[in-house]
Amino acid sequence: MALKRNIRGGVPSPYPRFLFHGLRSAQLLASLVVSGIMVYFMYYLRAENIAIPWTFILLLTVSIATILALLVTIILYNFTYLSPRFNWLLNGGISILWALGFALLSWSISTSHVLAKTCSKEVWGGAAAAGVCRDYKALWAMTLCGTVSTFAALALDIKTEWTTTRQGVYAIPEDDKDAQKLNELKSMRVKSEGYEAPEEQRHTGHADGFEQELDIGYHNRYGAEADTHGPLGREGK
Repeated sequence: MALKRNIRGGVPSPYPRFLFHGLRSAQLLASLVVSGIMVYFMYYLRAENIAIPWTFILLLTVSIATILALLVTIILYNFTYLSPRFNWLLNGGISILWALGFALLSWSISTSHVLAKTCSKEVWGGAAAAGVCRDYKALWAMTLCGTVSTFAALALDIKTEWTTTRQGVYAIPEDDKDAQKLNELKSMRVKSEGYEAPEEQRHTGHADGFEQELDIGYHNRYGAEADTHGPLGREGK
């Protein structure tokens, strides 16, 4: 069974499709890279009996939390309904952790000037150290990507929640052309099948309806008076 665009579980989604999935893809990519590098670093630090920095623990935690949040929300999006309020609560908490992890990582590598140096054997004194340099640069770039994409997703959640709450009804996303065409076809069908009043009545509107009610009431009252004063009425007297 194929699912229709922007309609999941019979409930239309208020999110713009391309922007919504684009930001989620950036979050997923950043989380996968960061978690992979953190697992790699922690494995060798544990093998060397070196204490694991809290920055690594925080980055691993937030990357795994982001992957789980994306998994839960995509299930809701496809099979039931993803509430913008629920989604921005998730992204709000995760964005704080991303920002904290990015700040700690930037502070920890600021003393070694990893970002400003070339990752070569001549600069770092060996291939292993040059590889660690490249890993740190990739870690910093993906942490930045995860932080920015999560904050952007949070902004999209807040905007979508504000739009749906302000309007009070479902608004068709701008990029959902199929839904717009379907809405136009429904409106055209109603106009073609329904009765359209003559132009002069459409201009007068409610005033003609009120005058017609007055005329009907007047004639009914006149007919009632005629019956009371007619032959039968006079015989009754």
